[in-house]
Amino acid sequence: MGSDLVAKLIPYIERMEWPSNQQINEVGIRAFDIALDEVDSYRNDPKPLQKALLSLQTGGCEPLCYAGIAYTLVAASEEKEGTYAQEGLDEAMKWLEKAQAITPDVIDINFIEALVYVYSDRFEDARLVLDYLQEQSTTDNYRLLVTESILSYRIKDLEGLTYWTDLAGQAAANVPQRLRLIGRVADAFLEAEDYDNALEQYKKAIHFDKDNPALWHKVSLIHWRLENYEEAQRYNQQVLKLDPRIKAAQKMSAALKEKLGQDDEGGNALSRLFKR
Repeated sequence: MGSDLVAKLIPYIERMEWPSNQQINEVGIRAFDIALDEVDSYRNDPKPLQKALLSLQTGGCEPLCYAGIAYTLVAASEEKEGTYAQEGLDEAMKWLEKAQAITPDVIDINFIEALVYVYSDRFEDARLVLDYLQEQSTTDNYRLLVTESILSYRIKDLEGLTYWTDLAGQAAANVPQRLRLIGRVADAFLEAEDYDNALEQYKKAIHFDKDNPALWHKVSLIHWRLENYEEAQRYNQQVLKLDPRIKAAQKMSAALKEKLGQDDEGGNALSRLFKR
């Protein structure tokens, strides 16, 4: 994650052969969109990032490849707890500037500059870029609207987050894109300790993405904080069923057993004593 992953990706990217065609065409745009969606699906396993880089190659468009590399490096730069490795963001900006040197006025490329500023905590610079791009945009651009929602999330503007997320949801091209938006809103409500709204959003996301253990774990965490331990355990069991390696879920399981007076076999220790 973060610095380590960026350090591994950079030589991998430099070894790859990138196209020299500077014209943006439909094939290149399609490959670029696929690659960015693949990057967005990245959680902990770097395979989606590698797939994204290969998808970019198939598009055969030099500026979109460079922009896609920048987007990939931004995602790879994420450390624990939402921080970002600055060296990864700096490397992303280098590749982005290569794309901008070829095609300077493409919103689908330039939104990445605002994204880099957001994750570098340069919020005023991000705002300037976004304002400029909004003036240039003649349609609802999904990536631009998502970046607006991310900025709102980072500065803890719940009202702005809800507003931009709604617009991005309307502009989204598929269900996974909408799901990621729901998850961001849910995370914001969780951080604000607005548990009712957070639960509503997480459950909505789970409805469409039942195999995502992170969503189940966050619902379990909310129920833990609300002292609804039996409900917390129900969601925790689903987390461990989906991925028993998640350490936070393992710790939650042990804590819940203690709260509920259960032994390691999951039953109530006192009731087991009387069954003997």
